[in-house]
Amino acid sequence: MKIIIGVLIVTIGILALLKKRNFEKIKTYKWETEKEKFEKDFTEILLKNPNLEYLIIEFDSYYIQYKGFVKSKEFYTEIVSNEFLNENKKYSENKIEEILNLEFSKPNEKDNEGNISPNYSKWYKSETKNEIEFIHKELTRILKSIFNMKNGTEIKVRY
Repeated sequence: MKIIIGVLIVTIGILALLKKRNFEKIKTYKWETEKEKFEKDFTEILLKNPNLEYLIIEFDSYYIQYKGFVKSKEFYTEIVSNEFLNENKKYSENKIEEILNLEFSKPNEKDNEGNISPNYSKWYKSETKNEIEFIHKELTRILKSIFNMKNGTEIKVRY
């Protein structure tokens, strides 16, 4: 009887630890055919996780990542730079100009907050649902105009 109680207590302890630990979640979407589900899930993740440790969107050797800061009510975003891309995936001067026109900081240069990243980076306000929706709209614009996202391209979201 004591062994059964001991096993039960250990099992409950393990389950409690597992419940506390956040496991990475991964979702995949097909561009265009699942665009609405991607939008709904993306905005929901940001709305429900203002202190988001990370949200990474991966596709065709590229990535865009987000991190939430609950105190300042902001999300920090990075777009992978040419430094981390294969030669055949590097951005043209026109694509770099498009990224910079969206007010991203250049890689390895200080942003307005004094931060330096090896990637293109930007801060977004996230105090309202409209601001969160704006983040998604700009992400969609980036996927379309900078990455020329094609129908059926698989987007992997990790958070």
